[in-house]
Parts: sequence; C-alpha cells; structure tokens
Amino acid sequence: MNKLKKIGALLSSAMLMTALAGCSTEKSDGAGSASSTAAVEQSKQPVKMETIRVWTNSGHTKELVTEMVGEYNSTIGKEKGIKIEYTVQGADYKQAIDLALASGQAPELFYVVGPKVDYVKRGDIIPIEELPRGKEFLGKYDGMLNRVAFTVKGKAYSVPFNITNVKLLYNKDLFKKAGLVDKNGEAKPPNTWTEVREYAKKLTNPQDKVYGIALPLKWGSYFDWELLFPWVSSIGHNSFNTLTGKYEFSSFKPALEWLMSIKEDKSYFPGPEGLDNDPARAQFSEGRVAMKLGASWDVGVLNDQLPATMDWGAADIPVSDPANRYKEFASVSDFISVSKTAKSANLEKVMEVYKWLNSDEFLVKMYEEGKYVPYDNRIIQMAKKLPKAKGWADFGHNEKIYLHHGQPTVKLEGNTHTQVFLKIWMGGVGIEEALADLDARYNAALDAGVKDGTIDKSMFVNENFDFRLK
Repeated sequence: MNKLKKIGALLSSAMLMTALAGCSTEKSDGAGSASSTAAVEQSKQPVKMETIRVWTNSGHTKELVTEMVGEYNSTIGKEKGIKIEYTVQGADYKQAIDLALASGQAPELFYVVGPKVDYVKRGDIIPIEELPRGKEFLGKYDGMLNRVAFTVKGKAYSVPFNITNVKLLYNKDLFKKAGLVDKNGEAKPPNTWTEVREYAKKLTNPQDKVYGIALPLKWGSYFDWELLFPWVSSIGHNSFNTLTGKYEFSSFKPALEWLMSIKEDKSYFPGPEGLDNDPARAQFSEGRVAMKLGASWDVGVLNDQLPATMDWGAADIPVSDPANRYKEFASVSDFISVSKTAKSANLEKVMEVYKWLNSDEFLVKMYEEGKYVPYDNRIIQMAKKLPKAKGWADFGHNEKIYLHHGQPTVKLEGNTHTQVFLKIWMGGVGIEEALADLDARYNAALDAGVKDGTIDKSMFVNENFDFRLK
C-alpha cells in the first residue's frame, strides 16, 4: 500500500512538471509575452486628471485648507486623477456664486449661503443621494440630518460639519482687580444672570473708562446671539419652541427684564444703540469692557483680527437658577454642497472630494488648528494635539450643548422681534405687552405659511427632544 502511494505521488509530480513545461512552451511563441507586456504598459499609463472646483467664503481657514488641498493634490488626488481647485471668495461671495450658477460657470462644490430651499427650487444644488454611494455615505449621519440646514423634502443637500456655540467672555485682569476671584485668587466668572448684573455694576468705572458689559444693539444679530440663544439655558426652549411647534417669545420675559436692569444700572459701554459688534469686540479686546457675550468665532477675532491686550477667558453661559440648568445653544453648520454643475463632471470624483472635505481627517485638522469646533465630540477625542489659540479650549468642549433645529421663515406682518426688542430697550413699549404681540403675529404668520404650503413645520418640531442637562 505504501509503495502504491509513492508511485502515485511520483506520477502526480511528473504530470505537474509536464503541464508546467507545456505552459512554458506556449509562452515562447510570443503571444503570451505580448499580452503580459501590454498589461504592464497599461498599468503604467497615467490616470486621467480631472479638476473639481470648490468655492467657500471661509477666509479664516483659507491658508490651512489651501495647504491641505495642495497635499491632497500631490498624493491622493494624483493617484485618483483628481485635482482640487480651491477658491475663497470675498465679501461679495453670495453674489459671485449666484452669478456663476446663473451663467453655468459654477463650481462642482460650494458653500450655500442662506436657506437651501431656495437653491433646491431653482435646481442649483443636487442631493447627496444622487452621488455614487451617496446613501452609504449618509449612513454615518443617521439621526442628524433632520434639520433644515441639511435636508429639504426628505433629501440631504449637505451634512453636519461644525458648531457655533456661545460663551460669556470676561476680562480676568479686571475681575482680579475688583476682587471677583475664587479661593485661589483666580478670576471667577458669574454663574447666574443676577451675578452678571452685580458684577457689571461693580466693574463699571466711568472715570477709568471701564464698563461692566458691552451691548452691541446696532448689530442686527445681537438679540438672537447675545440674548435669546444664551437664555435658552435658563428657559428650556428657543423662541420657536421645538417641542410645541409654536413661537413662545413670552417665555423670554426674564431675559428682557434682565437687559433692562443693566440699563437701569448704567453698567454698559456707552451708546449701545449705535454700537456694532466689531467695535464692541474691539473695546473688550482693549480692556475697556469687562464682559461680553460671544460666539466661538470670537476666538479668531480676539487672537488674530483684534488681538486682546489683556488676559481673558470664556465661561459657560450663566443661568437664572443653577438647580434648573438646561443645555446650551449651539448652531450646527455644514461646509459644502453639490452644485448642478457636478452632473456634467465625473460624479465618482466629485464624491471622492466631497467625502474628503467631510472626512474625520479633515475635521480633526480643522479642530487641531483652532478653526472650527466639530459637531461630534468623537472628532475632538481623535485629535492628537489641542488647539493653541487662546480661548479655544473654553469653547471647544461641547458636553453641555444641544444642536439647534432651526426655525421656520415666516412672512411676518409688522415689526420683527429684533425691532420690537429695540423698542423695549428705548422704553417705547412694555415687555409683557410686546412679547404677547410677537407671539400672536409670529404664530399667525406660521399658521398662514403651513396653510399655503410654504412652510413644512414638521422639519422644525421634535416633541421628544430633551433640553434638560443631565
């Protein structure tokens, strides 16, 4: 039996050698060799390079993104046949992109300014689902796209990229000088709105040209970013209540009363009615204002645009009652959308660029260099270094935030809430009366929009959303 096995093995080996010899003989006629050579030559042929254009208005990231694009083009892009042409437009960005879209010269990818629904109606942008493997890509954002910033009529036109949150900026030097310190002698920011009022009064010294707080009422977004949004932490919902689907300005009566108390104390920088945000930030930077509400974009302002001449910090938003603190407001934004122009380009390559611009790698770099606060804490945890920019660490932690759902754009009759709030400040109308009128007019406009089909209220309502801080 053992002999038979050995003979079988020898025969198998002989047959294998014969087969290999036959293969060798076949190649020697030149046909196989030519085929192999052709395959090698084909593999050496350079991939077809195609340019994918990207436009944004993000001036503060221009240098960094341009550098990253250059690296991409010389590595990944070179391998995949992609050259990204990155352009940052100036102050006339919206006009430039609208003209480019109207003339058929728009880039394949661009940042959308204003409501996306307008661009969708004109067919200027296309859904991510229409890109190769678009649905698969959107899977990583499950549960995060139900916001008007990203989705129109059930289709996604962009994805979350970064957040903008609000803090209380405070001058540590002035706090220490006034004795507003903790047991270690470090500046102690106020925890409540009552304390903000008390601190502002104590810190105001007109003789030294130092004032407790800056109120840039001339800035068109003041009453949103520095009053309504910060006070959500005390009230538990926005002026448009995500839980009920109604405007509820009346809930913000304490916020207006607090603002008027600051006026009563005269503890604000002079001339708030004529004070815009840039001059207010300049006064804070120069050390003449002790406190100011500020957004995460102010980190760049106070480090680069208007470099602070004093030691400053950014504290969590004060509340009315520390025992009933709600989550802090944060606006979630996107970075890029897909233009209708992409349909005439290589959609595979457009999708490659879109994925890269929203990749973890890209987001981590933006955070590490102090350009954006990422929408996801996971990105922060992936970072290998902390941003060096002063104040970034204060804004960078987002454990206490909620992501704003947005609110409907209504066709309002009469004055807007901003105009009414300014009238309250000027003493032209009572707080309770004015807020009740705002509720009535905004909700009437909301109902009219729902009725005529211009507003889909379901996009802004989430009855199960929890504002409570756990």
